[in-house]
Amino acid sequence: MGRTAARRARARLAVMAAALVAVVGPSSATLRAHALSSSTSRITVDGRHVRVVFTINLADLHAGPVVDADGDGFITVDEVDRGIDAVYASLKTHFQIVSEAGPPASTAVDRYELVAESSLQMRLSYTFAEPVRRLTLTSTLDRITQPDHRHLSRVDLGSDSREGVLDRSAPTATLDAARPEPAGRAAWRFVRLGIEHIFTGYDHLAFLLGLLLMATTLGATVKVVTSFTAAHSVTLALATFGLVSLPGRLIESVIALSIAYVAIENLLGVSGDRRWRLTFLFGLVHGFGFSNVLRQMELPRQALALSLFTFNAGVEIGQVLFVLIVFPLIAVLTAARWKPQLLPACSAVILFLGTYWFVQRALLG
Repeated sequence: MGRTAARRARARLAVMAAALVAVVGPSSATLRAHALSSSTSRITVDGRHVRVVFTINLADLHAGPVVDADGDGFITVDEVDRGIDAVYASLKTHFQIVSEAGPPASTAVDRYELVAESSLQMRLSYTFAEPVRRLTLTSTLDRITQPDHRHLSRVDLGSDSREGVLDRSAPTATLDAARPEPAGRAAWRFVRLGIEHIFTGYDHLAFLLGLLLMATTLGATVKVVTSFTAAHSVTLALATFGLVSLPGRLIESVIALSIAYVAIENLLGVSGDRRWRLTFLFGLVHGFGFSNVLRQMELPRQALALSLFTFNAGVEIGQVLFVLIVFPLIAVLTAARWKPQLLPACSAVILFLGTYWFVQRALLG
C-alpha cells in the first residue's frame, strides 16, 4: 500500500510539473515538432523554356519580406497580393536557375495562390537564349528562412527526371540530360533525407523516447522498435504510392495524441514489455507522417520504388542511431538512485509536448 501511494504521489507531482511547463513554456519559446523548414520546386524543361512550380511557407520568411503585415499570425490573400513583388524579388535572389549557356534571358510570374494556410505556390517561367540541356540550381533560401532550410526539387529534363535536395551544406545541384546520374548517388540522397527527417522530426523522437523509458530490457526494446518499423513502413508505402490518403492535419494531430498517450501510460506505471502491440497501431499513423517528404516531391512513378526503399532505409538508420544513443543512457540513469524521480519527470515533459502539439495542430491549425 505504501509503495502504491508513493507511486501515485510521484505521478501527481509529474502531472503538476507538466501543467507548470504548459503555463510558462509557450510564453518563453515557441515549440515546433519539425524545426526544419522546407520549400519545393517542380521544374519542367521544354526547349528554351523552363516552367517552375515553386512552393514555400511564407511563415518561414524570418529574414525576408514581411507578408503578414498586421502581425496576427495569419496570412491572407490580400496580404499576399500586396507583398508578392517583394517575395518574388527575394526568391529570385536566393533561388537561381542557370543553364549551360548562362542565366535566363527573362523570368516571369505566371500565377500565384495560397494553397494551404501560409503556403504560397508560384508558377514561374524562365526563357533561355538556347535550348536547355543542363541546369544548375542554387538555393540560399536558408538566408531568408531558417538556417536548416531544405529545398526539395524535381526536374523533368527531356525523358529523364531528377531529384535534388539543396541546403546550406549542399546549396548547388547540376542536372545534365546527357549524363545520367549514378544510381548510388541518387540512393544516398534519399537515405540522407530519411536520416535528416528522423533527427528533425521531434515528435517522432519524443514518441520513441516515451517508449524507451519503460522498456526494461534490450529484448523489449528490439520488439518495440521492430513493431514501429514494420507498421510505419506499410503506411509509408501506401501513402507514397497514393493508395491511401488521409488529411495531413488529422494525421499530425493523432501523432501528437500518440505521444501524450504513451507518456500517460508511463506515468501510470504501465509495463513497456508488451507495448509492441500498441506501438504497431501508432506506427501505422506515424508512417503517414513520414510520407509527407516524398509526396511533396511528386516523384515520377518509375522512381518511387527506389526512392521509397532508400528513404525508409534512412529513417531506420536514424531510428537505430537514436536508440543506440538513448537506450544505454536511460539504462545508466535509471540504475542510479534518482530513478523514481527521473522517469516521471521525463514522461511529464513528453506529455506536455504531445498535448501542446495536439492543441497546436487540431485546435489552432
